[in-house]
Amino acid sequence: MLLKLINVEKKLCLAGMVVSGALLVALVLLSGVNVAFRLAGHPISASYELSGLFGALIAALALADTQRKRGHVELDLFTRSYSAGARRRIGAFNVFAGAVLVILLGCQLANRAGVLLRAGEVSETLKLPYPWLMYGAVFGLFLLAASFLTDFVLLALGHADKKAYAEMRAHAFNSIRGDLEPDEGGALEALDCTGEPVCSPSQTRADT
Repeated sequence: MLLKLINVEKKLCLAGMVVSGALLVALVLLSGVNVAFRLAGHPISASYELSGLFGALIAALALADTQRKRGHVELDLFTRSYSAGARRRIGAFNVFAGAVLVILLGCQLANRAGVLLRAGEVSETLKLPYPWLMYGAVFGLFLLAASFLTDFVLLALGHADKKAYAEMRAHAFNSIRGDLEPDEGGALEALDCTGEPVCSPSQTRADT
């Protein structure tokens, strides 16, 4: 169950990062084209507006995957001297509080976007209904909350590292699949959890 949770979180966070990366590429291309057009005397008038909108979405959608990969700055000046159990409990509280805060921010932003849409707000240059883009930022914040909550579940259950847990589960699954392997004669040999052969009852009676 936890492995499925980690995999779902990973796919969602990667989806947000892919969209963020695509927007970043579009932003770079827009900036380059704007420079070329400006040299020709015809700058793109909406370049600054689009850059601001793209920049907000890029930052919001990349937050979750950055958190998943532990890419944010983390200070452990005081907690480094604590025991492993204390650090795990403090970490669980921190990520849960972070999830609650991000969910509140996302709900507030979604409410604000709804108010602006009902008021008919549009961007200054392109007259785009930019409140719809605010929902993209809300999605990014909710992805970040999902990453926080995944960390909270793992920490609450005593697992300090998602990557280590996923590798452990993958190793256990591969071990289960490798419990029955054909030997040179084509027979199947069962292995117990320690990797030692398990003799069948008939083999035990024959040995005795």
